[in-house]
Amino acid sequence: MMVGSTELAAHATAWFTGWSALRSYQSRSGPDFCAALRLDSTGDWEYFTAAPTPAAFATVAAEVTESAQRALCVIGPDIHGYVDLAHQSGMGMVSNSEHLMACAMETQDNQDPFLGDPELSLTVRKMGGKRSASPCHARFTVAIIRDHAVLASGSVGIYGEYAIFDDLQTHVDHRRRGFGMLMMRTLTARALDYPITTGLLLASTSGQRLYSKLGWRSLSPVTVLVPKERLAEMAKL
Repeated sequence: MMVGSTELAAHATAWFTGWSALRSYQSRSGPDFCAALRLDSTGDWEYFTAAPTPAAFATVAAEVTESAQRALCVIGPDIHGYVDLAHQSGMGMVSNSEHLMACAMETQDNQDPFLGDPELSLTVRKMGGKRSASPCHARFTVAIIRDHAVLASGSVGIYGEYAIFDDLQTHVDHRRRGFGMLMMRTLTARALDYPITTGLLLASTSGQRLYSKLGWRSLSPVTVLVPKERLAEMAKL
């Protein structure tokens, strides 16, 4: 289910704000984009824009193509249009499999799930201190643990009326056993301690299947574009 460009832009900006805060990325923004400095991966800026006009796309693309290590993530439905614009700007597509997803939080359970196994435990940690500079009102990390081994983990940030979920992982040896769903329900219970209305997350193909079972819906695909020099480097790997 797609949403209007104004609503999509608002959701995309809120998601980016929470996501970058949860990961402690340095960030900046312009009239038509937000960008995060990805020191954990490329060492350069990753740009995000929502349903851009051709003129707005060209402006952002000019910054992205200044460095081969930069990337542009376009949140919007017109994948073919964005790829055409990318080719005109000296870029190409890496993927379009991820989706920005949303959920009406009033439909979710505000109680921690029953783990059903006495050997399992939940750990909850609040990120940052009283003087921590963050746009989020609160940030939490949660883990499901057995015998000191982390089976699943994730984080959630509270930004205005939004709860932004991120870094949701299940250990490879413990997948397809329901731990991902338990993790989502635990994070949701933490988030519902606050007056939020909307949950947001960026989901992979496998994640989309899980989250849709929990009442989440797709807002838009995310088209990832990079300069052609980087595409050539990636083709050699």
